[in-house]
Amino acid sequence: MRFPRFRFFTWFILAINLLFLIWIIAGVSGSADTPCEGLDQEACDAARAVGTGIGVSLIVAFWLAADVILGVLWLITRRKTRDCPVCGRSVKRGATACAGCGYDFAAAAAHGMRTRQSPPNPDAQT
Repeated sequence: MRFPRFRFFTWFILAINLLFLIWIIAGVSGSADTPCEGLDQEACDAARAVGTGIGVSLIVAFWLAADVILGVLWLITRRKTRDCPVCGRSVKRGATACAGCGYDFAAAAAHGMRTRQSPPNPDAQT
């Protein structure tokens, strides 16, 4: 069995998610370096915590929006081919047989539908 090939867009989405994660980690860890002038330590710590919470909330909101948009785009731009489960060649979607090995996609789909529609009866005698 061959390892599935991921589209370039899939790697792009993973990279964007990694960047958002790094952005959150950097924002949380960098908040302790902010100097406070004219505030006592307790008020300074409270202001840092509120600022960090607001910043992280905004990053998470942007992250969620970006993932929804990229997810819809990923679904819309799906591949025009599929891989043959026997030989691994790329076969155009809609083709009923693989040109390389002759694997019949239609028969496999019909067989799969029959087994899903009629599950084995555990009470039946063999």
